[in-house]
Amino acid sequence: MKRFIYILISILVLLTAIVPSYAQPDTSDLDKITTPYMILMEAESGAVLYERSAYVKAYPASTTKIMTCIVALEKCSNIDAKYTCGWEAQNGFGSKSSLLGLKYGYIVTIKDMLYGLMLCSGNDCGACLAVATAGTIENFVDLMNQKAVEIGMTGTHYTNPHGLHDDNHYTTAYDMALLMQYALKNEDFREIIKTIEYTVTEANGKFTKTIQTSNKFLYTKEGVDWDQNEYEYAIGGKTGETNTAGYCLVEAAEKDGVTLVAVLMGDPNSNTSKFYYRFHSARTLFEYGFAQYACYDLAHYGVSNEFNIPTSGFIKDDPNNGVVTARVDDSEFKLSGKKSELDQLTAKSFSWLEPELDGEAVKAPVNVGDKLGTVTLTCNGEKLFTGDLIASTAMAADGEDKATQQPSEIIDDEHTGRRDVCNLTVSKNGGDPEYTVWVYYNKTLFTMQDGLNWYYLFNDGEVFRSARVPAAPHEIALYRYSVNENGNPSLTYAESPEGGQQYLVVSEGKALCGSKKGRSLQAVPVSVDENGNVTGSIPASALWTFTPNGSGYQLTSDGRYLHRSGGDGLLFWILMGVLVIGIIVVLRLLATSRKRRRNPRRRGRYKIYRMN
Repeated sequence: MKRFIYILISILVLLTAIVPSYAQPDTSDLDKITTPYMILMEAESGAVLYERSAYVKAYPASTTKIMTCIVALEKCSNIDAKYTCGWEAQNGFGSKSSLLGLKYGYIVTIKDMLYGLMLCSGNDCGACLAVATAGTIENFVDLMNQKAVEIGMTGTHYTNPHGLHDDNHYTTAYDMALLMQYALKNEDFREIIKTIEYTVTEANGKFTKTIQTSNKFLYTKEGVDWDQNEYEYAIGGKTGETNTAGYCLVEAAEKDGVTLVAVLMGDPNSNTSKFYYRFHSARTLFEYGFAQYACYDLAHYGVSNEFNIPTSGFIKDDPNNGVVTARVDDSEFKLSGKKSELDQLTAKSFSWLEPELDGEAVKAPVNVGDKLGTVTLTCNGEKLFTGDLIASTAMAADGEDKATQQPSEIIDDEHTGRRDVCNLTVSKNGGDPEYTVWVYYNKTLFTMQDGLNWYYLFNDGEVFRSARVPAAPHEIALYRYSVNENGNPSLTYAESPEGGQQYLVVSEGKALCGSKKGRSLQAVPVSVDENGNVTGSIPASALWTFTPNGSGYQLTSDGRYLHRSGGDGLLFWILMGVLVIGIIVVLRLLATSRKRRRNPRRRGRYKIYRMN
């Protein structure tokens, strides 16, 4: 057996030695690509990472339809609107033309034509979209050329909306990269180009067709494609092909926050094996780009975005002496560039300039979410961006009740300790507001103690509890309960509660129930569908009525109020200790008494009588 294991290990070592390790492509790999016109661009900044004859005139073929799609999307306010096809659906297209199959008199939606345009490259969809959008094809082509000028496509001129060859219908690889960079900002466009399959249905039932994308990065057609090219980072794009233009591809891919655009044009289409070459080449470009380019946020460098901001007119006994915490809204900030250069930066490379505060905004009261001013970030002395300073703690004005302050922040998810964990209960008595008045803020439910400590509701597996530092995720979702005119109930997601309405309180797939489980309240499983509605039956005790009370709500189910219990404090443990000691004393007395009953004869106490 040992000999067998030794042989097996030797074989594995040998295989490891002879199989080459994968290496990221470098410029020498890109130089081997035979495509005459190509470019790799980083979409956020427009930085060109690699190019070959990218500014030289080329023919776009069906990649033209990217412009057709974006112009139609921007000009048509309702893509669900129906259009009755004219003769443009059939005129000018030969038997080998790429078509969806539209005919004169067919009634289809703008959306159907957009998908037919981009998935199966329907030239008839391009012509019909042009007329539906601008009245005539000529008018639409004018719009295409205007948009090209707007984007900065100085080497481009269009004569039609579909890309059939015309010597005056041309572009450059760089211009097509600019177009794709622009189009990616449109969410409807992104949705269309990532779609693999779509069904077009004519309004009167004359025509129904299911189409698949021609983009091999997204879809391999069984029985047709002999080469597998699906790429996990692909966003989508558009293929193109004519005898003059050759094989073309405009594609986008995204990895680790970096979005790249690759354009390849002019590959000869002399044989079918070349059909897949553009996808192989684009993958090589993408892998090179992802290895060379990076996109980081401030957290990557450990740069703090928190500031202490002094306020005026604050409450006299404030322990922080009027200082509130504010954070820079840097959610949209990304630092992108060559990975080798970005990796040389450290936290010390960055610094914040003195905040520019709004004098009125920093006068108490200050509420969470208030904009207090702006602050600018620099890197090695160069200004990068200016962000808003948003208050993350509150400050009451002099004479104002501290209990009206909002929480400083949602509890940090990195905390894992179980500190100040409290159980929940329900009762018919409203009780002390600091235990029964709940505030809903930023997807959390909490009670306030002394206006300074916040106890958050969270799902603890089979039960719900509240704690200052929960040991489980504490995000709360509310689903409003309503009944339609037919008497059918529904539970729909709500951003915030309305007074007097009933809601389901859900966290981590479970709803807070008014039924007791152990020393706290039960958590019952719920299901949420793709539309954000709760499905299936739920117990009536899981519906809570939100009744306004001061700055929060009292939650009642079946007429009983939701309470946070005070927890197991020092007095509780003292009483428990006294109880335990008492039990020990009683048990000892009982044991002593039983022993005496079993052995009553003890010397010097009992007289022994003998019988003759």
